[in-house]
Amino acid sequence: MVKILYAESIVTQVCNLVCKGCSTYSDLHYKGYKTWEEGRKEIEPWLSRVEFEHYGLMGGEPLINPRIKDWLYGIRELMPDTTIRFPVNGTLLHKHYDVLDVLHEIGNVIFKITVHKEDVQTEKNIRYVFDNFKWRPIREFGLDRYETTNGFKFQINRPKEFFMTFQNDYTDAKPYDSNPIEAFKVCHQKQCPLLHNGRIYKCSTSGLMKDVLGRFDYPNRELWEPYWDNEHNGSIGLDSSDYELGLFVNNIEQPHATCQQCPSELDLIRLDHRQTVEFRKDVL
Repeated sequence: MVKILYAESIVTQVCNLVCKGCSTYSDLHYKGYKTWEEGRKEIEPWLSRVEFEHYGLMGGEPLINPRIKDWLYGIRELMPDTTIRFPVNGTLLHKHYDVLDVLHEIGNVIFKITVHKEDVQTEKNIRYVFDNFKWRPIREFGLDRYETTNGFKFQINRPKEFFMTFQNDYTDAKPYDSNPIEAFKVCHQKQCPLLHNGRIYKCSTSGLMKDVLGRFDYPNRELWEPYWDNEHNGSIGLDSSDYELGLFVNNIEQPHATCQQCPSELDLIRLDHRQTVEFRKDVL
């Protein structure tokens, strides 16, 4: 049994915001969501080999998944001692206030609202969270959080910058071919493994890029293919040996060959996040 500090599943890639530089590529148009039954089939087989200290339910916007409470109860049943991380963008919380009660009920949860765009309703929703639980401020891992009973914690994030993990737009996407050590230095997913299609990937870029570019008929495929074979894509499957799994886990917080596809400091195009995010008109 090995320990992984944090891993995550994507419960839906549908989002009501369009954020340029989104790390799960949810700026694209998607439909549907993943049921807990589907999620359980992916996660449960790993639990005989891996202990997840923290587990995140990611989007898109997770609250768009109509079965999100099934996910929360299901993860708590499968992993009773794991800290559940539940990030939302805050714009839809007023339609799902009952989820807050579920978070408090299952306990040992970090609930995060990431404010991507200043919005009156989001600020009202933040106030609702504060007003409906008795919080005390805490400081953890250099972050300001609030904690109430049953290990229920609340955090607010207001990012100012995003950056692109590939060159050009989706129709002509190219990897950066960076020095992996230099690329890892500026990575914002240094410790964000993704469980996707039965494999654990080093990050969402290594796990999702092939699927994303498939929607555009694989532009510049010859440049991307080196990142998509099992040796270089930074992922591990259930058929791996204990030795291979150990190597993967030990590399989570270290550079990997797959990091070459992302930019280094020299290539980094910093996006003013507040100016490059929009509400999606076709998702309420």
